[in-house]
Amino acid sequence: MNSRKIRFLLWSGCLGGVVLFAGDMFYYGGWGPAQLSVIPKIMAHVASWRLHLGSLTGPVGGGLELLGMLGLWFCCRRAAPRLAAVMLAGFYVRSLFIVLQHGIFGPLGFALQSCEENSGALAQMFRLNTILAKPMNVGFFVGALIWIFLVLKKRAGVPRWTIFLCPFFTSWLDHAIKYMPAPLGYPLMGGWNNIAWTVFFAVLALTYKERALDSRLGEAAESKAI
Repeated sequence: MNSRKIRFLLWSGCLGGVVLFAGDMFYYGGWGPAQLSVIPKIMAHVASWRLHLGSLTGPVGGGLELLGMLGLWFCCRRAAPRLAAVMLAGFYVRSLFIVLQHGIFGPLGFALQSCEENSGALAQMFRLNTILAKPMNVGFFVGALIWIFLVLKKRAGVPRWTIFLCPFFTSWLDHAIKYMPAPLGYPLMGGWNNIAWTVFFAVLALTYKERALDSRLGEAAESKAI
């Protein structure tokens, strides 16, 4: 696949992050200090149309992110086909469970509006959210660690410095964002994970160079011939 098509896939992943961030804001968007503890209270009072739209952004944004993951695979499949396949599998597991986790927030919002605080239904939905996060995180760590390794080995066609914008590192910045004051603290904290993926895909789309990868592969072939 040529570089233009790979960049298109990476930009699709970037758009997916934007759509999922918009979904977060439909669910519980607002302005204020970085306090995630207020999310259930906000969702208990948002309009029904926001919960419906938030749920719809799950498969749309998740599907676009899956295209972005495919772009990551195309970046390094020629240089390291086996590792690239494992990386893609890990990222796909992560993206598929993201769709499920993002989608249940709509029903969760309706449950918060209709059920009592100590409702068994609410407890089960929060438990389901926790269960979905486990395979999602495993897939993410597998994919991200392989991606970082391939970039450091110059097998992905992007500069090494881009690893610092990988969500493996930037997702931890939410520990600093929680100290950000109002009004930006709350929306940044609530949607930081999707913001991190948006920036990541955008930077890769802007920096990917197929020629750099071809040069690296040529050098490897010459060293083997010698």
